[in-house]
Amino acid sequence: MNIGIESATDDSGRCVVRVSGAIDVQSRGALLSAGRAALETDAPTLVLDLGEVTFLDSTGIGALVELSHDAEDAEVGFALRDPSVRVIRILQMTGLGGRWPTENNDDESDA
Repeated sequence: MNIGIESATDDSGRCVVRVSGAIDVQSRGALLSAGRAALETDAPTLVLDLGEVTFLDSTGIGALVELSHDAEDAEVGFALRDPSVRVIRILQMTGLGGRWPTENNDDESDA
C-alpha cells in the first residue's frame, strides 16, 4: 500500500503533516520520520491531517501513539485534523477516539 506525506506550516506556525493512503507496516517508518522531522522545527504544535487516509492498521495506530508521545516529550502540542471516517471508527474501537484534540480543515487555514 502507498502513502503520501506532505509537510507545511499553517498561519499559526504549526507544522501540518498531510497523510494520504494507508498507514500500515510498510508506511509506518515514513510517517514517523516526517512527524519527528516536524518536531525538530520550532513549531508549537504537530498537526496530522488524516483526511485522506484510506487504511489504518494496528501498526499505524502505534505510529500515532508514538508521535503523540514524542510530541509530549518535546513539549509540543499534538492534534489530528479531519480524520477520515475509517480513522475515526478505528480510533473509537481502540479507545483512542478522544485521546487527541481533533479539528476540521475549516478551523485553521494552511499556508
